[in-house]
Amino acid sequence: MRNVLWSGVVVLVGLSCRGWESEKPPVHLIHNMDTQEKVRPFRKDTTGLFPEGRTMLPPVEGTVAIGQLNDDDAWFKGTDEKGEYVIKLPASIKGDDGAPKSDVIARGKDRYKVFCAPCHGPNGDGDGVVNTSKGLLVPPPSMHSERVRELFNGKLYAAMAVGVNNGNMASYAAQLPVEDRWAVVAFVRDLERQKDGNQSWEPGGDAGPPVDDKVASAELGKKLYKTKGCNACHSIDGSKLVGPSLKGLWGKTEKTSAGDVVVDLAYVTESIRQPMAKVVDGYPPAMPPAVVTDVEAESFAKYFETLK
Repeated sequence: MRNVLWSGVVVLVGLSCRGWESEKPPVHLIHNMDTQEKVRPFRKDTTGLFPEGRTMLPPVEGTVAIGQLNDDDAWFKGTDEKGEYVIKLPASIKGDDGAPKSDVIARGKDRYKVFCAPCHGPNGDGDGVVNTSKGLLVPPPSMHSERVRELFNGKLYAAMAVGVNNGNMASYAAQLPVEDRWAVVAFVRDLERQKDGNQSWEPGGDAGPPVDDKVASAELGKKLYKTKGCNACHSIDGSKLVGPSLKGLWGKTEKTSAGDVVVDLAYVTESIRQPMAKVVDGYPPAMPPAVVTDVEAESFAKYFETLK
């Protein structure tokens, strides 16, 4: 009886082992799992089901993955239907009092310390270790400077989403998802308010009466100066920033990479649409091209003319 039992154990162990070598074909207990018709990636289709024998086909034109339509420009791009930067923070990050929620600010602080503080400094003063040790060609601004405090929230968001000044600050879209970018914007505004309690969560909200955007005017140019984000790099008080100040610029002869140029409508239009064509001496080639209509370009020129 004992020998019979041991024989049964040996048989069971033998059936369960698959480590031996054999010239015989393997045992297929469930045939259809091995012989089913199927296609394999990067191999030619032999079933005739796919055109040209390609088993990996591109998506149907116009296909959008679920959850990736990104049709809310204000949320995903920081711009409105006209392509201008939004003033208001997204409603989803604000509490009942209109201010960003405390947990959003806390998240923004955490992400700011990781990705922004190395250049802009832990308190937003522009004294980050990368700037102070490397002496960057275009130094990162202080978050407390007047020009940054006046930037629309959409512009701050876009700086992280797509970068700034032809890659001088790279895009952080891969490191910061949409929610985190808005959280950082909220934290920057919180930093500013810690130094000045009168600083608005949504600067630019008192933009004044609407301006006709179909007729060229200095008023429209003044509005575009902020909504297009020009105030991030060009001052109107004579101070030198990333780009030349706009004060006293109109009619002035500028030395550029293409020779001396008089600042007129043609030059202003070209400088906005093709900024690398004539770079002003003493300034880095950092301005990205912008899309503006003829009316907008003329409005910029009219506004510059008023900045004596």
